[in-house]
Amino acid sequence: MKKHLTIWLLSIALLLGLAPEARAAERYADVPETHWAASDIARATELGLFQGVGGGKFGLGRPISRAAFATALTRLFGWEEVRPGQPSYTDVSPDKWYYAAVETLLANDAVAASSHTFRPDDELTRGEMASMLVRGLGYTSLAGGAEGYSVPFTDVNVNRGFITVAYDLGIMGGTGTNRFEPDAFATREQAAAVLVRVRDQLNASSEKLDAAGDYRLITISTPIAQAGDEMPITPLEPLPELYAALRRMKNSGDDMSKTALRLMAGGVRTITDAGGAPVAGSELISAKEVQKVLERKDVTASYSDRYESAYCIYEPNAYQTATVWYQSDESMAAKLQLARLFGVTRYVLE
Repeated sequence: MKKHLTIWLLSIALLLGLAPEARAAERYADVPETHWAASDIARATELGLFQGVGGGKFGLGRPISRAAFATALTRLFGWEEVRPGQPSYTDVSPDKWYYAAVETLLANDAVAASSHTFRPDDELTRGEMASMLVRGLGYTSLAGGAEGYSVPFTDVNVNRGFITVAYDLGIMGGTGTNRFEPDAFATREQAAAVLVRVRDQLNASSEKLDAAGDYRLITISTPIAQAGDEMPITPLEPLPELYAALRRMKNSGDDMSKTALRLMAGGVRTITDAGGAPVAGSELISAKEVQKVLERKDVTASYSDRYESAYCIYEPNAYQTATVWYQSDESMAAKLQLARLFGVTRYVLE
């Protein structure tokens, strides 16, 4: 009975979703069916990311405020609402309609925590939109590493790393020849188009392949510590290196739909002495061996947000420490998400 009900509900949803452009034009008097953003506005509305400005209008051509974008961004990522008793910003009080959205944005590191004001009523700039989106995706560290990467824009100086990542992921493009216009105000339809684009990329599925076949494999080398190295770090497929590899492929003109990501199923173990130096080179271990390690009573498991890789530490004896970097469900999900944002939706687990 439940199965038939689900199929019926899906059928109704499909019938209701046949003509989003027509519904957008019908819902908003100021959105022509022929407008470039008509379908994005319709989908953003249906997904609950946006509402009109009243009077049957969407507010086409109007700049979007920082508070309104904060609200749409929290809806996009589905973050749990944060409403502290003490406000984090002097210009965002608890009685404001956007209070929870702004606080939730801050709690999820989608804005820098260094400022005492949020400027909720200010118009959002394109540079700020790129920064909030990339931060919201959890790629602040990637943006830091991308500061020195080249972009085809001659007018980008502030927020360069964030704009670079947003451009590389296909989230935001330029406004003309070699220009991004980071200080220009973002319109409501531009914000709707960007948020729908991110939503679609995040919700694409990743397909596991038994073998690469005709797909070109993206292989990220795992750092291997050698005897005598100081403070060895050997994360599996570090996210910054994966980003750099995906970026190179995209910029070289490769068809990203014809590529697949290779991920390691097991882990890398390094045993260090009391001084923290490896007693021998790192060794690759299987997924079964990783599971045996994790079942030890003395193991301490952790996670690196910087590398998006899991690791655990235990003491094989009184004089040595073993560190195992391994592929967890969380680390795999993070790498597959980044790959999807670049248009790579297939992977091989070896």
